[in-house]
Amino acid sequence: MRENTNREVERNGVLKKALNTGVRVAEVGVDALLTKAKLSQTVEDGVYKAKRLAKRGRYAAEDLVDETAHRIKRDPLRSIAVTFGIAFGLGALTAWLATRMGERRG
Repeated sequence: MRENTNREVERNGVLKKALNTGVRVAEVGVDALLTKAKLSQTVEDGVYKAKRLAKRGRYAAEDLVDETAHRIKRDPLRSIAVTFGIAFGLGALTAWLATRMGERRG
């Protein structure tokens, strides 16, 4: 009789351990699902913000092109002078860099 009681106690202990392990596994599974949902939401938010930023950038570029066209039409001589100045400056910078690189090699 005593052996039966010991076996039942052992079985109950094993069953309790198995049940506790099952509960822990279920908790880990729930935590993983919650983490996945949070990560998915974060990615969606990032994609949404990136799309909004791209739209704003496109609108800003369109506005810049429109504003530039308007200024060129309004004052074409000034636009030509500014363009010439920028081109001259870039040409001078390029020539200076080219001679400087030539001096380093020589």
